[in-house]
Amino acid sequence: MITNSTKDQPQPVASPQAEENVYSDVYRLLIAGMVVTNILFVIGLVLALLHPHYFPLSADWVRSQYHWRTVASGLMHGNPSSYMMLGTLLLILTPIARVLVSIYAFWVDHDRKYVVVTLIVMIVIILTVVLGRLGLQ
Repeated sequence: MITNSTKDQPQPVASPQAEENVYSDVYRLLIAGMVVTNILFVIGLVLALLHPHYFPLSADWVRSQYHWRTVASGLMHGNPSSYMMLGTLLLILTPIARVLVSIYAFWVDHDRKYVVVTLIVMIVIILTVVLGRLGLQ
């Protein structure tokens, strides 16, 4: 029996080489994030050892460090805490970037189930950040 249903027709599938490239991109992204983060931490530690300063770590001092201008100025002037803050930010953003690249990888593979699951993970991450910024705990 011959059917004209589209269910019986093969769906377009990404070539194995394209699939490998997508997953190697995810791998390279994670490795690059790890390497750059470690370099920033090492720079911060070396600067802290070469030029020791007292950092009060009070709530007011910590809050004063969470500004782009402060971090940029600290990077230009060799402030160890600025290098470590930038490294920490990159360390946090690397898995988020991995989730975004994974959504793309699953989309390329036509794997809708994992696209949806990974999108849900991204929505949870976004909601967590938004609720955290609003002060909801």
